[in-house]
Amino acid sequence: MTKPLHRLIFLLLILFVASPSTHVISQVSSGPRVVDDEYERYKKRADDFFKEGRYVEARRQYQNCLEVPGFENDAYAKSQFDECTTGITLRQQADDAFRAGKNKEAIQLLVQLINLNPDDALTKGQLLDYYERQGNQLFNQQQYIVAKNNYREALKYATPTKRETLLIQIRTIDEILNPVPKHIGLKVLTGAVAIGAGVYAVLLKNDYNAKLATLNKISQSADPSNSGEIANPDTYNQYKAAYDAAEAAKKKNGLFKVCIGVAAVATIAEVYLLIHKPQPKHRAMYWKPSSESAGLALGYSF
Repeated sequence: MTKPLHRLIFLLLILFVASPSTHVISQVSSGPRVVDDEYERYKKRADDFFKEGRYVEARRQYQNCLEVPGFENDAYAKSQFDECTTGITLRQQADDAFRAGKNKEAIQLLVQLINLNPDDALTKGQLLDYYERQGNQLFNQQQYIVAKNNYREALKYATPTKRETLLIQIRTIDEILNPVPKHIGLKVLTGAVAIGAGVYAVLLKNDYNAKLATLNKISQSADPSNSGEIANPDTYNQYKAAYDAAEAAKKKNGLFKVCIGVAAVATIAEVYLLIHKPQPKHRAMYWKPSSESAGLALGYSF
């Protein structure tokens, strides 16, 4: 009875002694976890701003990361802080260059920003707007090749929706530079009809002649005396099959005449189109880029 009591007291003593240390451990372990959460919260904000190209806000959040106890010398936050400083400088220089009318220099600085941060949505938008505006102005000046080159540059920075608009503008230029005369399609169609109808008429005529020749051959061998009687049943069956085939081909004589007529009309139409070239219409609606804003405008030419 005494031994179990001693064991119980011993276990209670161990639990009492161990409980303060357990509390301390939980406090100590919870400390870094709270600090990590704070750091990660600042870091996420900073990374989001950096991805958007908002370098001033991003740098402020990376500075907050460095002010979290235990992260004063964090390599990542320091590196990103310096990247933000570079980004702020490049953007300011680009803005100054645009204001001074030095567009090429400004574009080079913006490209440096993209190389620094390929996810920079704000800089992509600036480059997209610049190249699209340039393309629109050149289009309206009828400098189509240079305009097309600018639209292609804009495609590198375009969102999916904007990409479709740019592709429409590029296709419009292609149609202007490489017009396809509409009468060519009509000439090809009439030529195809003439050839097709003529070929089919020839096939019908040849089919009838071949079956008629087969019938005459069988008739001469089956009834050489031309008495009108065929005694051999097998020979008679051959004759009858040849006769039916020839009659069926003969009934297509009407279709043969139709094909000849269609071929003749199509040939006349083809000749007419070759002699009389259709004149282009002077009035037409078309899509063109707007010189005042990004996008398309509906035009009407006379």
